[in-house]
Amino acid sequence: MRIAALVLCAAGLARAETPQAAFARVDKARVSSDEARGRIATVVQALNDAGMPRSATVLLAALAADDQQSDGVRSAAKAELASRAVIDPSLAQLLLAQQNDPGKLPPALALRLARGFLEQALQLTPIEEGVAFQTGEISRPTSEKSIVSPKLALQILDKARALAASVPVEDPGQADALEISGLAALAAGDDDNAVKEFLALAQLPVKRGDEASAERRDKALLQLARLAYQSGDDARATQLYDRVGRGAPEWLDALFEASWSHFRKGEDEKALGNILTLHAPFFAQRFFPESFVLKALVLYENCRYADARATLADFEQRYRPLHDGLAATLASLTTPQAAAEFLTGPKPFVAGPARDEVARIEQEPDVQGAAQAAVQLAQEIDSLDRRPAVFRNSALIARVAPLARQARIALLDSAGRKLIARLGQERSELRELLGQSLRLSYEIAGREKDLALNPEAGLAPVNRKDPPQVSDDEELWPFQGEYWRDELGNYRYQLGQRCRKPRTPPQTASQPQSAPEKVATP
Repeated sequence: MRIAALVLCAAGLARAETPQAAFARVDKARVSSDEARGRIATVVQALNDAGMPRSATVLLAALAADDQQSDGVRSAAKAELASRAVIDPSLAQLLLAQQNDPGKLPPALALRLARGFLEQALQLTPIEEGVAFQTGEISRPTSEKSIVSPKLALQILDKARALAASVPVEDPGQADALEISGLAALAAGDDDNAVKEFLALAQLPVKRGDEASAERRDKALLQLARLAYQSGDDARATQLYDRVGRGAPEWLDALFEASWSHFRKGEDEKALGNILTLHAPFFAQRFFPESFVLKALVLYENCRYADARATLADFEQRYRPLHDGLAATLASLTTPQAAAEFLTGPKPFVAGPARDEVARIEQEPDVQGAAQAAVQLAQEIDSLDRRPAVFRNSALIARVAPLARQARIALLDSAGRKLIARLGQERSELRELLGQSLRLSYEIAGREKDLALNPEAGLAPVNRKDPPQVSDDEELWPFQGEYWRDELGNYRYQLGQRCRKPRTPPQTASQPQSAPEKVATP
């Protein structure tokens, strides 16, 4: 009984140990690994009990990176920091990413850090604005493909690829590792390795009912299709787009992007049919502004000038206010600090058309998580003024307080940069599309002026094509403005022949230019 009482008394003293006393037993202690883990757990618990859990995470990062600490203390701090990434992801992952050698990480955590590095690199290599747009010669960048890869961005991408490569082949996260490796290779301009990674991902078996693995496969097929489109192989691109599951979140992206391949192959009616599906009321919340520009371009190429102008006017009416609202919001977010104040302070006025989109982006988990972690860390720092002098003036607070302030600034910077990057990407895409729309409007006006000046070169009478052939178990049904879910993706336009001279599909790598006719000799 006496021994039990002593044990209980000792346990009570351990629980009552102050944070500063617990830290004194850890700092520069030469102890075994097991003892170090116990002391680390004690100081973390003491800070948690004192209402300073975020400061505990900061202390762990400081101990893990301190060369003056013993190997046991550093290893124990790294392990505890990694485990806290589950309950404190924004701060713990940020601090782990700053470690020169974070040590061997659990695969799930390594993948989260890798995704963070990938996004950070893409923030340094934004989509290029002002990409050339010429009728019949389309240059369509994708958000995953970086236009410029500075040295710093490549170094960060290498970190992402290294972390993804650290995931064992037999680990359940291997599919995520392949996806990250493929995206990082793509961003680095390493298309060959990107193809290998996405192909390996697409070939992984998908178990019945496993929606996550099916979604990863569809994403891989989508990336392979984009690479095929980029190389000019429209036949392979459309085959890959068609393999994306109809019920997958990526199906609409595949349907839309396949429209570009159909357009380049001269399959205009199929391209317009896909766009008709995209504009169905079922998908009103999806964001496909580029579909209006493509629709107008197809109509223009088929001499449907009035319809093309109406489509561009519809696009302008829908998306010009959103672009202007995003531009006005970004104009007020000139620095990451300003963006962080937008996230954590009183909300300034945001133009109505952009309000919902700005709110959606600022509420994304990683953006809001970093902002909230910064606010909570600031509250812990501010609470020091209300604590006893013996605590405020301790070696623990002398060590933690400056690092906590730095971590708070880093969190705010991270949240602000993410907000600016995502708003900027969306605004940049809209700005490019509005520019394309304007240039196409000029093309249409010029063509209509030429027709007015030269009526003999006018439009041909509409020549209706024969109805498309359907299978015995199918029925051809005219579209009268009513959408049916089981028909989505199967629509075809009946354009007919309006131009006097049929358009020639744009030249691509899969459609080599025909040899010129031989010049007759006298």
